Amino acid sequence: MFFSVRSFEIKTRQQQYITSVKKMLPTMSKDSEIKDGENKNLIKIVERPTFILKTREGENRAVSPSQRNGHKKDADISSAASKIQESIRMLSICPEMSTCIKFMDENMQLCENSIDFLYDQQDFLVVGCLGAQGVGKSTIMSLLTSHYSSNIFQIQDLSHYESSTNCTTGIDFFITKNRVIYLDTQPILSGFVIDSAVSFDQKKGVPDFMNSDSNLELQSLQFAAFLFSVCHVIIFVQDWFVDPNLVRFLQTAEMLKPSSTTVIDQDYVEYYPHVIFLHNKTELQDFMPATIDEMKDFYNKVFSSSRLQTHSGIDMNHCSTENGLNLFLIPSRNRQEDMIFCENEEFLIDKLRTKIYGVPRNSITPSVLTEKNWYHYVSKVIEVIKKSHLSSEYGRLMP
Repeated sequence: MFFSVRSFEIKTRQQQYITSVKKMLPTMSKDSEIKDGENKNLIKIVERPTFILKTREGENRAVSPSQRNGHKKDADISSAASKIQESIRMLSICPEMSTCIKFMDENMQLCENSIDFLYDQQDFLVVGCLGAQGVGKSTIMSLLTSHYSSNIFQIQDLSHYESSTNCTTGIDFFITKNRVIYLDTQPILSGFVIDSAVSFDQKKGVPDFMNSDSNLELQSLQFAAFLFSVCHVIIFVQDWFVDPNLVRFLQTAEMLKPSSTTVIDQDYVEYYPHVIFLHNKTELQDFMPATIDEMKDFYNKVFSSSRLQTHSGIDMNHCSTENGLNLFLIPSRNRQEDMIFCENEEFLIDKLRTKIYGVPRNSITPSVLTEKNWYHYVSKVIEVIKKSHLSSEYGRLMP
């Protein structure tokens, strides 16, 4: 009996304990929930601090690399746009030519005002003209530029024949809109130059160490060597086939051409221009295939060892051949009505102009030149030719 009562009391106490524990558990969970809620509220209330960086006066604000690159790209774009606008502005400033002007006088003194017509760009072509007196150099140059104006280069008339004067002294030049620079030179081996040189020497009272013929030839060779150094294309005009003295003149001018290489530019190939043999005032028989073949055979043999570019395909054929001889025939204006089966002068001039414009433009110097840089290079070439030891030795050994 005692054990039963005792066990009953133990069970009762256990049940009371369990009941009290169960009552305490919800209270603890609620307390924990309250505490968690309080923590959550604390987390929501407390935010991440914000730092404000303020630069000092006179200092630039620091930027990220991405922002820095973005600003650099914007600067590059703006600088490129400004350069384009500047080039357009310079192109609009340069005056447009309506007639030829003096580029160099008979004493090889360069005219400074010609640089005002030159641009600072690299896409240009220089075409020079050589020939004796009265062969039609200025006429050919005026025909090539006839799209812009008529008779841009002064043509010799009866007054020049009567007074024995040249209509071109020194070098005249004209620049087209598509940046082709035409250089029309005074006649080579001209009698008027001899007379003026003799009279000029008499006025100076200086003794002449060489005869007038030799002095004239040396001056003409200097002009030819100058063109060989500064032109992409040279038109050698003749009015009959063929004068051996003129052929010898071209070969000598090639020999006296100053070199454009330096010690640094060892790999640079020496520059030589394209030379066109143009026969002006040709007759009907000159257009015969047998006569043309004879001309080609002569030039091929004479200039076989020459470094002048005489086979550039600048000929009268409709389809250009890369290795064709640069030979062109222009009929006489007085005989054009008798040459019905031949192409007229206007058509031939258009063909000549097109082939000249399409010729490969080799670099004149080791570095690429702009028009203005070409002008400065011209001034250097003039000084080199005047001080050339080879030219002086050649003049001293002349008979």
